[in-house]
Amino acid sequence: MIVSNKTIFITGATHGIGKATTELFCQKGWQVYGVSSNPLDTRGNELMQKYSNFTHKTIDVTNEKEIANFLSQIGNIDVAFNNAGIGIAPQNIEEANIEQYQRVIDVNLIGTLICLKHELKNMSQGVIINNSSISAFKAKTGADMSYSATKAGILRLTAELASNPKYKNKISFFSVIPGNIKTRMTATDNIPSEKQGYPEDVANLVYKISTNHYVYTSGQSFNCDKGELLA
Repeated sequence: MIVSNKTIFITGATHGIGKATTELFCQKGWQVYGVSSNPLDTRGNELMQKYSNFTHKTIDVTNEKEIANFLSQIGNIDVAFNNAGIGIAPQNIEEANIEQYQRVIDVNLIGTLICLKHELKNMSQGVIINNSSISAFKAKTGADMSYSATKAGILRLTAELASNPKYKNKISFFSVIPGNIKTRMTATDNIPSEKQGYPEDVANLVYKISTNHYVYTSGQSFNCDKGELLA
């Protein structure tokens, strides 16, 4: 199954993995639509100046009305990459700030649900890719538990949609599982360079899945972690 119309919607599109994916698809000639949440972030405008085939709008993925309106303006999309996500500093569960946990859950999990709901209304056939994380599988003392839990939830969302006969042979659903990728979220992590990947590594994987996949593989998760989960 090869996507031919070449229109993609990307969340968290102006930094890290999202930015690398935006730039790659723009360079490949796709029509790219992206959202990000920070109204003070100028990178959306900078990318639009750099690429005439990129349209950006500042929208928080938890704002269902704005997500729905933007996608309805775009019309039909062929690929969606639900990449937007946040994390917080690790907290001892006995002292957890529940408001901060709730925000992570709202953005990472509920935000993905909102986007999926409205992407599917704008997609007759194509591919949806959800960004998970190695933390969904690999427990680590001192990790952000709210982040890990939401990324595990994203894997189940992907699997549930892929198993729905309503979408069989029409829409394929996949997850990507980045390992230690060099982004602003990992900037303070002490990760040896030989174990660290780059946003472009994930962007290339998203492009490969988007442009050349088989509907029979719908529901699969693809690691991008230099074999870390195998260790």
